[in-house]
Amino acid sequence: MLCILVGLGMMWLPYKTWNDNDAWEDRLRAEGVPVQGVVDELVHKRRNSDTMHLRYEWARVERRAEVGCWEACLPAGTPVRIWVSPDDPGDFVTEFGTLSGHRGRVQGVIGAAGLVLFGSMVLAGFTRLDQRRRDRRQRDWQRQQRDRRRQQIGHTRVRTQGKPSRRWRKKN
Repeated sequence: MLCILVGLGMMWLPYKTWNDNDAWEDRLRAEGVPVQGVVDELVHKRRNSDTMHLRYEWARVERRAEVGCWEACLPAGTPVRIWVSPDDPGDFVTEFGTLSGHRGRVQGVIGAAGLVLFGSMVLAGFTRLDQRRRDRRQRDWQRQQRDRRRQQIGHTRVRTQGKPSRRWRKKN
């Protein structure tokens, strides 16, 4: 039961992170400082793992950051409007709703592991219940067989032909 609850908690983590990221995006758009950034380069690492490197200026210092691009990958040299956090200039949100860095990947992996843990524990629970049912059927069948043997032994006919058994001879 504990593993099922842990699995559910692990599955809940990506959803909570997603909601927290959405709330942080809204907060950055409201409280952040708008800055014009430029896509410095687009890096194709693997399938579904493209990254844009952005360049922007904050407090007269040029900064560089990367943004994962799952929905919107822009070519190099494209201007992008971003809202930078006044407390942390490396933290920003782009005009197309992507937060800086690669957020939520670890939580996604933990959520997938939670799904596997939850599924395997539920399957193990059903297997255990099925095994108990099979064991109960086996015990019932064995009890029926034992009762039949007892009935057969109790209702045996007295022999009228042949030699009497050794026990009978000793008693008489």
